[in-house]
Amino acid sequence: MDRTQLRALLRDTDDIRSLATRAVRLLDAVQEEEPSVDPGAGAHCETPAGTVDILPPHSPEWPRDLYTRATVEHDHPGFAQLVRELVSVVVRIDALREPASRAGTGVLGRLFGLGRPDPAAENAATDLLFLLADTRTSWVVTAVRDVLSGAQRAADQQRRDGVRLNPGPGAPGDHCIEAARRAVIRGAGTGYGGVEFGRIEPAALSGARTAVDRVLRHPDSEPALRAEADEALAALGRRHTRELMEQLPPEALKRVTDDRLRFTGLAEAGITSVADVLDTPVDRLMAVNGIGRRTADRLLAAARTLESEAATTNPTLHIGADPVPEAVALTRVLSRYEQVAVLDETERSRRDRLISFFRELPVGPAPDGFDVIVRGSGALDQLLDDLRWAAAGPALLLPDHVTDPGSAAWDDYLSRPARYQALLADLLRLDTVTGEDPALLDAALIERIREVRLNRDFLRDLHLRGYQSYGARFAVVQRRIILGDEMGLGKTIQAIAVAAHLAAELAAGGGGPGHTAVVCPASVVVNWSRELGTFCTLEVFVAHGPDKRVAAAAWRERGGVLVCTYDGARTLDLGGPDVLIIDEAHMIKNPRAKRTIACSALAQASGTVMLLTGTPLENRVSEFVNLIRIVRPDLVTRGMAELEAEPFRRLIAPAYLRRNVIQVLDQLPERVDETEWVELTDNDQRFYRENVAEGSWMGMRRASWLTPAGEPAKLARLAEIIADARTAGRRVLVFSFFLDVLEIIAGAFGESVVGVIDGSVPPQRRQELVDAFGSAPGGSILLAQVLAGGQGLNIQAASVVVLAEPQVKPTLEDQAIARAYRMGQTGTVHVHRLIGTDTVDERMLEILAGKRGVFDSFARTSDAAEVSDAVDISEPELARQIIAEERRRLGLTDGEPARPAPETDTASEIRRS
Repeated sequence: MDRTQLRALLRDTDDIRSLATRAVRLLDAVQEEEPSVDPGAGAHCETPAGTVDILPPHSPEWPRDLYTRATVEHDHPGFAQLVRELVSVVVRIDALREPASRAGTGVLGRLFGLGRPDPAAENAATDLLFLLADTRTSWVVTAVRDVLSGAQRAADQQRRDGVRLNPGPGAPGDHCIEAARRAVIRGAGTGYGGVEFGRIEPAALSGARTAVDRVLRHPDSEPALRAEADEALAALGRRHTRELMEQLPPEALKRVTDDRLRFTGLAEAGITSVADVLDTPVDRLMAVNGIGRRTADRLLAAARTLESEAATTNPTLHIGADPVPEAVALTRVLSRYEQVAVLDETERSRRDRLISFFRELPVGPAPDGFDVIVRGSGALDQLLDDLRWAAAGPALLLPDHVTDPGSAAWDDYLSRPARYQALLADLLRLDTVTGEDPALLDAALIERIREVRLNRDFLRDLHLRGYQSYGARFAVVQRRIILGDEMGLGKTIQAIAVAAHLAAELAAGGGGPGHTAVVCPASVVVNWSRELGTFCTLEVFVAHGPDKRVAAAAWRERGGVLVCTYDGARTLDLGGPDVLIIDEAHMIKNPRAKRTIACSALAQASGTVMLLTGTPLENRVSEFVNLIRIVRPDLVTRGMAELEAEPFRRLIAPAYLRRNVIQVLDQLPERVDETEWVELTDNDQRFYRENVAEGSWMGMRRASWLTPAGEPAKLARLAEIIADARTAGRRVLVFSFFLDVLEIIAGAFGESVVGVIDGSVPPQRRQELVDAFGSAPGGSILLAQVLAGGQGLNIQAASVVVLAEPQVKPTLEDQAIARAYRMGQTGTVHVHRLIGTDTVDERMLEILAGKRGVFDSFARTSDAAEVSDAVDISEPELARQIIAEERRRLGLTDGEPARPAPETDTASEIRRS
């Protein structure tokens, strides 16, 4: 064999060895664990029915060798055996190649006899030649080349066209599509049946993308306004943080660092606050005697940490009461948003889904459309419907003209603070809590509630918060419920939304708007008529006063909404209203009371019943059961009042919905509660002791206000609170159970008192007093009897609330405070409870603490706890217990203990409220 032949032979062996290396590499890839792809790594759309994801064909998430391995597995199931045979050939080649390379003679050797052939080398070369010429070897080499060639074609197709999930023009073989689908299914982490595949054609995308782009480019679009509001709120937060830093002395930096900091000399250098530290350059800090570079750096670092901690711990979520530039800018944004917030919840959800979807979808032409990954039956249909809606309808278009009101927005905000705070929460998506509890309600019911679309035909200018919309839809689905939201969360407007929705349903059937009856205490009749007139276009009839029967007759004839008192529910002919709303429903907890009997009869005759009360449980669980019996007697079981809290809540869940302020109104201003321990004067103490000796329960409770000699200590403390409020420009709301206490306060503060609300004040006059209080200067005082002013009135103008004495029912205090601390409040609310030390006040606080535990366990949505029956104390029992304890404490136990004065001592106050 000559050298030319040998070189050709060796080249062939090298080619086979290279082929084997590539084949082994490909086999390793094929035998690796099958790939998985996260379907959510592309454009994602969350629909009510499930999710739709688009993983673009050229997404980096797709494994580069997906088609290659799929093709090898499908077309060459025996590839592993081929590779093994080829490797065995290479092993034999490697054994022969080195000696064979010495075989053969060149031209000069043959001409001049200069070389002598090596027999061993010649034999090795001959064996190598026969090995490569062997039929089996040739077949194996050719077969492997074909596999590698097919794998390369598959890789080129994936690189050129991307990965497809559905067959069609230009798609790869079914085996490649199936491999891609398997990768998605593994990445989805679900069984094969949990994922489906579909396709969106180009025509379905173009019109919708144009509509969404138009919205995103508009300066008054919701996304643009949200960005403006975010920045304005952040700027307002920075201002608040800065103001806090200005109030904190440098020594406050100790709490955020373990470093030893030196503060001596800072005050002399004019550095008197944390804000000053932040503003002072390092070289100026170092100029202070005793502060070097390291200490200066530590001071600045600690100041920045404290500033950051303040900003993140107490984020600004409300507009506030000060017209600083940032707050005014925020109200201007919200005023513009009010003009463009025209979509209902369903349409808004559609738009939000599409905006998010197109932001994630690759920009540029998609001539072939997109394959989609679907989880949830109907999810793709929902997305396609959204796309058609966006392309076909003008609902996404913004109004032609959006007016920026300028600084006038601030005045509008002050006149409608609740509206603006609702707009802020809505725009920034701060409403995240609905109150639904999957642990208590079955999934099918929750889904039915979510699917309800509230009809707004009879509503105007009513913007429901997210939790309010859920409450209204809960009532629409369940029909007979207790809405137990904490005071100040808008139970009234939720009920109005329900009445309007059901009236629209009746009107659509051709029978007119039907009949809605609102039963409420006389003190809130005016408030109900105002709210209905503001937010509802249904005709409103007020059946209160001398013409109440005429109003009731007109309502029966024409339909609409009738507002009447509990007395009216008992004496008027109301028939069977389509919708019955009973406000302050805890007033019908006694099943033997005439008004309870009348309201129960109305409820039985009505199709939809809403009981509104923030205090469904005041003393006993049995009271709560009585209310449940009115709306859903089928839920009441024998011994229900003795159940523990958790099974009780589970039992009533289909008929009871409650949300608490702390859950849903994170953007409310701060509420500061202070227990004011008032040390009685000598005169106060003597007068108090006299009342204890007489066993006068009511006398003991008000003794610290009615001292006949000298100024009572509580009055002196109240004067200090009012003086502070006047300085700060705040208005003061004072509650007491006792009329004579309110008279003492009114006499002491003269013209500063706007008025007194008690049971004798007609509803219209009550509202006039509240309106006057709202425009009164700082330091003005509104006095209210807790039973009269603690229900139904909205008194957000007050930011200081004073409770003259503790109440027998803690819920009375909650109701009173909620008159001021509610939606629409713009400033921090300071609550002062005046407690006389070593008096009945202190004893009541101790004993009644357990009553709140009863309510929290059974009536709130918080986790339940065991409740002892011992805290369920009636007022006479409470009076006897406290009088006995006070007599013992004061050494008045000799002889027969005095009996408490009869309950008729409070008859006049109770009647007048």
